[in-house]
Amino acid sequence: MPHPSLFHVMLVERRWDQWSAFCLQFERAARDLAGELGKPRLASVTVSRKSFHRWAKGDWYGRPWPDTALILEHLFKVPAADLFSPAPALIPSSASAPEGEALRASVFVAEQWPTSRFFMTPGETVGGWELAGRQTLDGTTAAVAFRAATGEGCLAHLDAGDAGALYEFLRPARRGFLIGVDDRESPQLFVVDAAIARRDRAASAGQGALALPKGHLLDDLTYGLVWSLVQLDDGLLADDFALEQEQKVLETYLDLPRSAPSRRTVPDLTKAGAQWLGSTYCARHIMRRLEGLTEPPAFWTREQTGEQAAAWLWLRHKTDYLQTISARYAGSAPLSRAFCIPETEVSRSGRYERILLLLAIALMELHGVRVDVLSKPEYSHVDGFALVPGQRAVVANWARTDEEIWAVDTVTRRPALREYSEALGEAREHSVMQGPDPEVRLRSMAGYLDIDWVWLVERSREMRECGTASIVRPRSRHLTAESLDEVFAFLASLAPDR
Repeated sequence: MPHPSLFHVMLVERRWDQWSAFCLQFERAARDLAGELGKPRLASVTVSRKSFHRWAKGDWYGRPWPDTALILEHLFKVPAADLFSPAPALIPSSASAPEGEALRASVFVAEQWPTSRFFMTPGETVGGWELAGRQTLDGTTAAVAFRAATGEGCLAHLDAGDAGALYEFLRPARRGFLIGVDDRESPQLFVVDAAIARRDRAASAGQGALALPKGHLLDDLTYGLVWSLVQLDDGLLADDFALEQEQKVLETYLDLPRSAPSRRTVPDLTKAGAQWLGSTYCARHIMRRLEGLTEPPAFWTREQTGEQAAAWLWLRHKTDYLQTISARYAGSAPLSRAFCIPETEVSRSGRYERILLLLAIALMELHGVRVDVLSKPEYSHVDGFALVPGQRAVVANWARTDEEIWAVDTVTRRPALREYSEALGEAREHSVMQGPDPEVRLRSMAGYLDIDWVWLVERSREMRECGTASIVRPRSRHLTAESLDEVFAFLASLAPDR
């Protein structure tokens, strides 16, 4: 929905987008207004479910009945004509800070990312940032506070506003973000992790505006980082004790030739926790089954979306795994890893997710792994594996495993080995990532994902300067921002154009 009505935006912001929640607020406002104006009939005015859903869609620009309009104006403190008009041009000038900034940010986010929304209770200084997963992440909510911002040159300056309220928001136990809103022309939002803002305020003794480098601009790149990290982080923190207990069981499974434990065996794990457990086990399974091998195997991986591939960027053990594999086969033939990413998956993914996918592929190229990407959908069912030609395939699945936490095996049957080898050959022959070096291959992958290469390199240079953790900081011991910092430094070193 390109231009939602102001009514839609304010419903979402206040978390009244369910008919029952809205009715409570509307009927209370009707009774209050009836008493104020001495018009008892107003107390009996209601909004039908059908009317509410028609208005709440955000594309209804009509006018309610006069009594209903009067109550809506009392409830939202906005003229009814403005409530049912496109929101971007109609942010009420009477809105107080930070309410005005929150409303402007809500409009911007509603237009940009369907997996995100800001909400704020009227009269409160702290709101929420709701992040929704698509398939493999659970969704979560982080605290958020809004401040007016001014972007100038390579810096953005956030107004500290009420120092006491800001200090309260930045307390250490809270996962939160400070959002700067610059709406002088087209809206621009800037994002900083509350922990970094807290450190800055302490260093400056709480004086003056908060200065942020240009890398803090909230766009598809930084939104993708926040969206993926916060969901993984909250899930892993919730599962920390359970994962510690489950790790003790992994050694038992490693002694088995094959295993595929159901998620029902650990029903309390979040999706993030299940991903971590499955990915950890698969890495250990592969490393153990490849012991003593002198020539590098060829890898096939099952991730097809940025949501799935984000694990490579954030999970600490994934970086350790890549580094160990690269070091083990240093000096031998180049490592290779194939993906199957059909065009249908690309078209279903938002730009922020496609950026995450490209960053994960760049991480592998950075570690000396040549990546091939096959677009043919008929290869989507292929297992994740490490193939030792003519000997065995170490099968290890944790992505897109449906009901299993992982599914692993060691295959020696020649027909199966031939199928795996043919899949790798097809990926190498028809890869969308053709080229003699990582820069050319990544540039071609950016084209396939419809990501502007020049923009990505420039943004990577800005991210190199500010650091990933200044925007969103991991709290779980199982996560790290170091891999992304390396990826941004790598991309920043490449030529934006030729």
